[in-house]
Amino acid sequence: MAIDLCPAESYEQDMPIQSTFPAIRFAGASRLRFGAMLLAGLVASRPAPAQVVRGSDWIVAYSLPSQSEDIYLKNGYAIRDLLVAGFGQLQEGQQAHVATYTFSGDSIETGAAAPILESISMALDRGANVHFVVDSAIKRSKEFQPGLSLNHLARRRNNPLSLSVGPRATLMHHKVALFDYGDERKWTLVASGNFTRAANQRQWNIAVLLRNIELHQAFAAEMDEFHANRFSNKKSRDHDRANFRLEDSWGTCWVRFGPYPRQAGGGVNAETDIRRLIQGAQEEIYFSMHRFNRAPLRRDLVEAANRGIKVVGVIPESDRGKVPPAISRKTVNYFANPANYTTTNRVTLLPARASAIETTWDSGEQDLVHTKYAIIDPNGKRPFVVHGAANWTVSGLVAPSGNDESTLILRHRGIAQAFLEQFQRMTATPAQTTKKVEKSPK
Repeated sequence: MAIDLCPAESYEQDMPIQSTFPAIRFAGASRLRFGAMLLAGLVASRPAPAQVVRGSDWIVAYSLPSQSEDIYLKNGYAIRDLLVAGFGQLQEGQQAHVATYTFSGDSIETGAAAPILESISMALDRGANVHFVVDSAIKRSKEFQPGLSLNHLARRRNNPLSLSVGPRATLMHHKVALFDYGDERKWTLVASGNFTRAANQRQWNIAVLLRNIELHQAFAAEMDEFHANRFSNKKSRDHDRANFRLEDSWGTCWVRFGPYPRQAGGGVNAETDIRRLIQGAQEEIYFSMHRFNRAPLRRDLVEAANRGIKVVGVIPESDRGKVPPAISRKTVNYFANPANYTTTNRVTLLPARASAIETTWDSGEQDLVHTKYAIIDPNGKRPFVVHGAANWTVSGLVAPSGNDESTLILRHRGIAQAFLEQFQRMTATPAQTTKKVEKSPK
């Protein structure tokens, strides 16, 4: 059944999505049924539901977990639908890259892999070029629908899928897609969740889809390295920290690509960038982190609270315990220890809703919160968003032989507000700007 609980009045649709992602052609009963669902959710001319927020050259979409295979939330699969729509627009000679750490979901309607591969198959039929990058653990022979497997598409006689596989020694942890429709129509999707059913149905995830040539070029360079079988510390780093600007950016944005080179003093890496942003916060910080064990970052957040900054975050219960791979326990304990504070202000951790349609709270559902972002001063003069596939761990932000993944640094008010809306939706608590707390003795 379809449930629409999303306030349509929250954001006006700045431009119809069909102006950038035209109508998608489907064939067959399942394709027609899925196509109708997709177009109803993405190509509407009325105001957009809150979990799909649009600007002139950007889209933010987030999942709505129901924790049930029997419930299909309207636009709950918005991230997956953006992917399917992106491949659906590709025409002869146009190009796309896609990369994911895990890949699953058999159902055309409520899966992920099946509708994505079906859309890719049709794009290949039209003469588009598609490059798919996967981690070594993905089962490439798995058929999600008859004839729909990565290996099957890679072995097509005419216009096969180009397939790159990461090494076993490191993780190919990207969750990205690039669409090149020619001229300036170059879009890049960066998501927190993998392209799986669980990422839409059982997890809170968020993605940005950005139209920008410089950003697209940087990610295309990363994908080209993978196509040449250069992963982790074997790849070129020339595209790391590429700068770009969106139309409404208040300053230069940039992207970091891990892993990072080993340098004296810890080097300049994604963690270095994030620390500077936290240390420069003026009013408030919101963060939502799947895994968080970096001591420098947790210290910086506590120091921000000591400076009077409002600091509110989410870390899932499934990553707070003693059982591996739960690794955030020390961070949670550090935030809770009053000895680390010099004022009455504290880093506050909120529980996430277990479901977007119920008032139940996180009770340890596996990977319920899969987002990896921070929002800094979203209501201030200089709002930042830090977002990507990288957890706040050594392999995600620091290690010279760590994961292949990316972190975006966005100076953009509209995107910051969209991320803040997701935070409010996930925690069911309105976010109010808090004035600085006056310093006082313990």
